[in-house]
This record gives sequence, C-alpha cells and structure tokens, in this order.
Amino acid sequence: MKLLILGASGGVGNWLTRLASQAGHEVTAMVRPGSPFEPPTGARVIRGEVLDPHALAGALEGQSAVASCIGLRRASKLPWAPLLSPPDLTANVARLLSIAMPQAGVRRIVAISAGGVAESITKLTLPVRWMVSTGNVGAAYRDLAEMERILAGGRLDWLAVRPVTLVDGPPTARVGKVERYGLFSIVRRADVAAWMLGALARSTPYVEQTVMIGTIWKQAG
Repeated sequence: MKLLILGASGGVGNWLTRLASQAGHEVTAMVRPGSPFEPPTGARVIRGEVLDPHALAGALEGQSAVASCIGLRRASKLPWAPLLSPPDLTANVARLLSIAMPQAGVRRIVAISAGGVAESITKLTLPVRWMVSTGNVGAAYRDLAEMERILAGGRLDWLAVRPVTLVDGPPTARVGKVERYGLFSIVRRADVAAWMLGALARSTPYVEQTVMIGTIWKQAG
C-alpha cells in the first residue's frame, strides 16, 4: 500500500508512520514545515501545509490511500486552553481532500475524529458529555462533526475513527469497537494507529463509516 499520512508528527500520526513502515508499506508523511519529526527508516517526508491545495495535490500523486491524523491543537490539555489551530481545520482539510483525492485517483481515507462527535454524543456518560460540550473541546468536536459531514457527502471510501480518551504507551493489541465512553475510558495512541492501519489495508469497503474505539479489557476467568 502507498499511504499518505497527514499530521504525521502528532501522537497517533507518528505511531502510524512507524507501524506502516515496519509493515512494509510505502509511506509518505506530510508534516508542517516547523514541526520536529524524525521519520522511521524508509518513510518519505514532505514538508508542507495541509491547507495548501498545491502541496496537498502533490503529496497525493501516486498514493493508494490516505490517513488523516489531523486535529485541533490547544495550548495545553485543559479543556478550556486556547486553540493553536484554526477552529475549522479538519473540516477545511476534508473539503480539499474531497476534491483532490478523486482527481489523483485515490479513494480510501481513514480520518481521526473523536468519541462523542455528532450522534455518538449519546454514548457518553453525563460527566464526559459536559466536558466535551464546553470550552475549546466543544469547538474541536464541532469541527470534527463538520469534517465527517463533508466526507459523507463526497465520493470517497471513507471511515472516521472515534477514539475515546487518548493516552501514551506502546501498542497492546487490546483495541476494538466500544459502545460507551466514560470518565475512565482510554485507548493508547499506538493502538489507534494500529487499528487505523488495519482498516486502511483491508481489501473491501467499510461497512460502517464511523466507529468508536477504545481499550478492550479481558474478562476475568
């Protein structure tokens, strides 16, 4: 697979770049000009802005799939921390991709969204629902909902991955679809990357266009 990864310098994107390269895929990592990034062996790096249509079109040449690991950046992890990204970043990237990908002959895309976006808010417990509906977390969720809407209205083979609370650590392989998102729901960024890679590499179109994923804990006994 010839895979273009957008947002490769981020937590999930970095893991996805590493895992895809280790699996033998031809990886192109698109990274902002000023972002520190050490690519794994074999990965090609393109420095450019994802909101630049010409840079994005050039990165799409010859690719067979796209992974968008882009999300709004905040000044800190606090829900009310100021945004460092445009509040409509992922939606605008989706608009560009919905035009540029068909022109480049690329159909498959997996994009990171978040648990609780759009109709999945009903799967959040009340404390989590309050947290994501306030401050700049709410702004990010509105942006992601618009991103999903744009992808749904296009001609792409698309999937929006909605992880629960992201944490660090190496892959565990304990990741899968979950039905609830509570205060203690977590999933490792590495596991999200591994799940996305599996979805990108499958030979058939997706049955579902959105899926909420988290850590699957083994049952006692």
